[in-house]
Amino acid sequence: MENEKTLTDLKNRIHWLEAEVERLSQQNKTLMERQVIYDTIMEKSLVGYYIFSRGKFRIVNPVVVFYTGYPADEIIGSRADFIVHPEDQDEVKKNASAMRQGSLFVPYEYRIITKQNEIRWVLEVVSSITFDGEPAVLGSAMDITQQKLTEKKLTESENLYRTIFETTGTATVIIEGDKTLSLINREFAKLTGYRKEDWEGKRTWVELVAERDRERLDEYQRLGRLDPRAVPRTYKFHLVDSHGKIKNMLSRNSLIPGTDKHVCSVMDITALTEKETELLAKSHNLEDLNTALRVMLKQRAEDREELEQTLLANVKQLVLPNLEKLRKGASEQSRQVYLDLIASNLEEMFSPFSRKLSARFRSLTTTEVQVAHLIKDGKNSKEIADVMSVSSSAVDVYRYRIRKKLGINNQKVNLRSYLLSLS
Repeated sequence: MENEKTLTDLKNRIHWLEAEVERLSQQNKTLMERQVIYDTIMEKSLVGYYIFSRGKFRIVNPVVVFYTGYPADEIIGSRADFIVHPEDQDEVKKNASAMRQGSLFVPYEYRIITKQNEIRWVLEVVSSITFDGEPAVLGSAMDITQQKLTEKKLTESENLYRTIFETTGTATVIIEGDKTLSLINREFAKLTGYRKEDWEGKRTWVELVAERDRERLDEYQRLGRLDPRAVPRTYKFHLVDSHGKIKNMLSRNSLIPGTDKHVCSVMDITALTEKETELLAKSHNLEDLNTALRVMLKQRAEDREELEQTLLANVKQLVLPNLEKLRKGASEQSRQVYLDLIASNLEEMFSPFSRKLSARFRSLTTTEVQVAHLIKDGKNSKEIADVMSVSSSAVDVYRYRIRKKLGINNQKVNLRSYLLSLS
């Protein structure tokens, strides 16, 4: 009996050990999978990731190296704020602390100073973690310098046009597609006798126009949205001011491209003779012609400058990186691949495909243009990923963005065939 009990205990012990080995094996497999995911996120992500503890960087991924300009070994071990612009350091510490404590939930922006002494903007989020058994911070940041520059240009442009709109000597309004007067300048308010605040965004042009002209002007607005060339830019109508007085007006209208809004400038010609009115209309036509000529000359200069910048950017992005890889040395097969890629990129830079792609789809980034070239050349996602040193999933993201920007995202159109049609 005692031997049987011992045998049973031994079997039970063996079963327990087998179960424990299985559990540890599964746990080890899970840890290995997590390590692979971690390595992929850190090395292949389009976002900068970093870990710092005790106020110093411990780990950074290649994206951080790229937008700061510092090699990884110069960042690791340095103070966490050594690249932060001095004027932003206090605010960054305050925002990072608030986010880690749970009182701030949205990303915050700040400036950094790169190794090349350039100022760039980043968008950051942080969270508290444990690293090597001690409290640490996991941060992720995106370079938003280009977006900030675009926002600045838009603001400057808006301020410029608003200033011109208000200080011009001509009575001018912005008319929405539903006929509402959304913006009125001082000259228009003076001409009509109405206050801006009583009309902007509240009333339509119909209430200002004499009844006999309303149907004609309404038809002008309808046709103008379909084809601006179908209606005259300059025409006459009768306006009723705040005192009920009818004034003869000369109006010039232009549809704002990409919208259903009109810019309308009006002039009181009540006191002018018919001959003077005719001469005035011809004068406006000459002004339009002069303006068009100036715009064309300016556009030619801008196109030339843009072409030079595009060519330089393409050389930097499509040729120099491959030359650098070739210079570092590789197998004979790899060198041939880089040589073929350099030759292909140089040929494509001056091909009808590149010009059409650049002219028609200016929203494509340099990397997206390079991916488009490789797709057109018949490369699959794995081959493109190997050439660009990114993951296949990153190439799939580029494919999605290219399709979306080309307007074929939800169409059953083969991307390579579409790109070949541009050649």
